[in-house]
Amino acid sequence: MMGIDYEPALVEATVLASVGDGWKAFHDERDPLYTLADAEAREAAFVTLHARWFQRLGLDRPLPEALAERPEVAAACGRCIVARAGAAAAEAADLLVAPAVRPTLLVRATPERLGVRERARAFLRHELLHVSDMLDRDFGYEPRLPAGDGPPLRAGRRAERYRVLWDAYVDGRLVAAGRAPVSVRLARLREFGRAFPELGEEAEAAFRLFFEAPLCTHAELVAFATAGDTRDVSEAPVAAR
Repeated sequence: MMGIDYEPALVEATVLASVGDGWKAFHDERDPLYTLADAEAREAAFVTLHARWFQRLGLDRPLPEALAERPEVAAACGRCIVARAGAAAAEAADLLVAPAVRPTLLVRATPERLGVRERARAFLRHELLHVSDMLDRDFGYEPRLPAGDGPPLRAGRRAERYRVLWDAYVDGRLVAAGRAPVSVRLARLREFGRAFPELGEEAEAAFRLFFEAPLCTHAELVAFATAGDTRDVSEAPVAAR
């Protein structure tokens, strides 16, 4: 079983944001710790208390549950680190790769995300499917998009378009598997329309090629994301297989 290490500061912040009706019981245990004279012993006692309440509130459950749905991720990674994200926009899962050792799964999340189990579960399912794609040789993931012509602003738009396409491909499979609500489709379609405004009325047809694709590759996502502003939807690189 892959070890999971939570950043103590994230655990503390999540518990404080989530303890709810258990607030009095929590503080009955926590407040006496301030009287411990030894600073190291006091800090260790706080870490232990917060970890215990993290488990007591069931906040430790979504990640093992999501990993159980992605055994290929759990098998490929040597350990998992869960750290605090500074903002919702920074929340993500990634792989830390070093020579001669199995990758480390790094998950960044906010206390507000981890503090609501259903929100945490949905987030982790989405992110771990991204990681599964990274590990899949057939997907052919590369950490950087090919350098293109034009100013940095154009490169940023390519990266955003790639993100939108990959998110659509991820969520389409989750919806098909019954692991995400069907309402996700509309949210992703709207995001797709904003990312590819030049497609106009053809946007939904192009979107389906990604959201409904059973298989897709990194190269196909890159090709669509980096194509010119004028395109023929019938020439989109994704095809059902």
